[in-house]
Amino acid sequence: MSLLLILSLVAQTGAGVYRTSPAISIDRPILSITSQGKASISVKATEYKIVLYADTYAEEESGAKKNAESMRKAIIKETKKAGGKEQDVVVTNINSLEPIEGDPYYRIEQDIQIWLKGVKNINKVKEGYLLIEGVQIGSVTPVIAETSNYTPAVMKARKDAVRNAKEEAEALASEMNVKVGEPVYITENIVYPTYTGYETSEESEIFVSVTIYYEIIRKK
Repeated sequence: MSLLLILSLVAQTGAGVYRTSPAISIDRPILSITSQGKASISVKATEYKIVLYADTYAEEESGAKKNAESMRKAIIKETKKAGGKEQDVVVTNINSLEPIEGDPYYRIEQDIQIWLKGVKNINKVKEGYLLIEGVQIGSVTPVIAETSNYTPAVMKARKDAVRNAKEEAEALASEMNVKVGEPVYITENIVYPTYTGYETSEESEIFVSVTIYYEIIRKK
């Protein structure tokens, strides 16, 4: 029966996700290395999905409804100033709350979703909404086109990951008094950037993780 010897090391460069090596059968001594590379990308976002909380209250139910409608109109006005249209403003959730003990007001809670395109300065847009009394920003999410070219960043991150794996494999083999042979198994995992919540940064990172099984050559 052939001897199966596995020496494992995880080499990390930056934050990321580790993968569990698959169960495979190899009839030779191997050395397994998992390493990671990363690369920064700059994606210009001009389209955003914005969620606003537009809650209001009044002593009378009619007054609360009037205030809610006034707030919605102010949001539409601000949206038009930012280059949007009235149909880009959609009320996705609305709740009417009657007075309760300790709270004598009628309250209306509104979740309003806005889609804006051609945005040049998202911070200025956010400031405009925040100047509307009673409005809070729930989230500002940049919409990144699926056609964004991540290839250069992936190539750089992959090159770094493979270089790191080679260096770590040679260092580990040296400590074990063996030599590194040819790769017999290679896997790759790419983690693309995601954009959620308040995140509006146009700078993101791509991570490439590689797992390489090298043949172990015993020194004579």
